[in-house]
Amino acid sequence: MEHFFAELDKIAAVKWAEIHKMPFWQHLRNEGLNRELYYLLMREIYHYTRHNTQNQALAAVNVFSDQLPLLRFATHHAYAEAGHDQMVIHDLAAADYDTEPVANSRPLPESLAFISYLYRIAMLEGAVARLGYSYWAESCYTHIRDLTDAMRAMGLGDDQMTFFVEHSTIDEAHFNGVRRAIKEAVRSEEDRVAIRRVLEESLHLQGLLLDGVFRAYVAGRALAATSR
Repeated sequence: MEHFFAELDKIAAVKWAEIHKMPFWQHLRNEGLNRELYYLLMREIYHYTRHNTQNQALAAVNVFSDQLPLLRFATHHAYAEAGHDQMVIHDLAAADYDTEPVANSRPLPESLAFISYLYRIAMLEGAVARLGYSYWAESCYTHIRDLTDAMRAMGLGDDQMTFFVEHSTIDEAHFNGVRRAIKEAVRSEEDRVAIRRVLEESLHLQGLLLDGVFRAYVAGRALAATSR
């Protein structure tokens, strides 16, 4: 199984390297974050994390007691994901943003695609396949250091970055749980293929979501410039 974990780590590293070459990340490295881009990013993070409890719980529906460790993981992990969206709201409020428009906003098309994909995986491919998403989502912090550094460069402190600071601590335990669930649940090469595929696809969609945020930011600035 350690060989399989090394394979998953390699897939994730390759996909993150691709994301780091895309427009959002290039802008992040060259220009950092300003309040507008930060807000747009956090708004979309709010939208998709708000659904993680639900799609994880949905993935557990067709797991029965003959797979008790996987059922236990899926149901417990669904509950553990609850409230992460409210960390985003807390952080925006702590940085003096009006949070009411966030909850009332419509997700960007890229976020809708990502959310819909996770529900599809939960309904049609199940809890084993969804572990591919959990694997990278619970272990991404070394790959997003540019982002958290840019937030600190904006002047945000730990009390304004609870989603990333406290979440990263929480996710250390969550990642160990994901690895344990994979060890206990994977029974065939078909299971391994499903986990690899979902890891790669969901991380690809995460990259598209980030670029969707950047396009919305650029479009907003262009509109503001023409209205002056």
